[in-house]
Amino acid sequence: MPLLPCVAQDEVVADVPDRMADDFVSVGLLIADRGEVLYSILGHAALHMQCPYYGLDYVYTYESEDVQGKVWRFLMNDLRMGMVAMPLSDYLESYRREGRGVSEYSLNLPPMVKTELWRVLDDKVAEGMELQYDYINRGCAISVVNSVNEAVKSTHKYNILYPEWDESFDRSLGEIVYDDAPHSWQIFVISTMVGGVVLNPNIPKEEKLVLPKDVVKVWSKTTISGVTIISDAPKELLPSLKEYQGDMFTPMHAALLLLLLVIISVFIKTDVVDWLVWVIYILLSLFVLWMVFSPLPGTGMTPLIILFNLLPIIFWKWRKKWGIWFMALSVVWCVVMLCAPHRLVDGTYIVLALVYALSAAKQSDICKFV
Repeated sequence: MPLLPCVAQDEVVADVPDRMADDFVSVGLLIADRGEVLYSILGHAALHMQCPYYGLDYVYTYESEDVQGKVWRFLMNDLRMGMVAMPLSDYLESYRREGRGVSEYSLNLPPMVKTELWRVLDDKVAEGMELQYDYINRGCAISVVNSVNEAVKSTHKYNILYPEWDESFDRSLGEIVYDDAPHSWQIFVISTMVGGVVLNPNIPKEEKLVLPKDVVKVWSKTTISGVTIISDAPKELLPSLKEYQGDMFTPMHAALLLLLLVIISVFIKTDVVDWLVWVIYILLSLFVLWMVFSPLPGTGMTPLIILFNLLPIIFWKWRKKWGIWFMALSVVWCVVMLCAPHRLVDGTYIVLALVYALSAAKQSDICKFV
């Protein structure tokens, strides 16, 4: 563990460093570009700690177990995570291989706070990779902010003064993530997973610092003893060789294609499309039901459960009776979602609701006059 050394008793007085010197410890906020896999589409934030006197140069970052091959453990919220410290060169190499850029913002913290921050981070590293995986409360951005806040509070000397929160934080946590992420299959999965408090726009704004870029935005207006935490332009540590922009064929494209197929099936009288549509419905319903009762953080009750549940499948035999009512429910649900004061579901689900409204109408023979 890269502990900041204490002064040895036999150390020559002349060689004892001035730990209160402004350059004894330096702190930087590292911001990495977004990646292509689910857990990296928002980018990453970490803290870069340096002590030139002792030759220490480490990055402190929250990391989790690799999800690949452990999907079931992920769904059961059984993965582990923790704060790790690694040399800057090793940290940058992982991003260099992915072609992702990394920038560093110098943090203007008092010397006592910087030294205390190093202790706080080392204590977190000492906890090991034994913390329950929690991408809501231990996400990279909020963890960086909480670590600095803890260090400031521990000094009993300094206070951190945050600015007035702007209107961009008046959204729900789900909206903040949805608006910043590229509209791709990854964000569709995230939108399907989230529920409960994540959809509530009234949670404390400081708990909504989940985007690395928001940490920069807020700290550029945050002061400690009258000094702004971030005041200088970032330094590029790695250039951006490529940046993930999303998928060319998105979930919305798939939903629109499905809607077109259902419309065509009304006229050509084929059951193949019906099988496809309702198999997709079963898969989505199973996933939504699991998310409602899942132990994963950030999940819970969601408006999706109104439409995507297994009741239509259970009562499939009587579809000619409930089809018209399901169609009406789907249309009303779309209107409510579009008129909601904040985004509750991915727009793809609005189109999917229309798909199942038309398909249910077809099952009820309401379309037999075509």
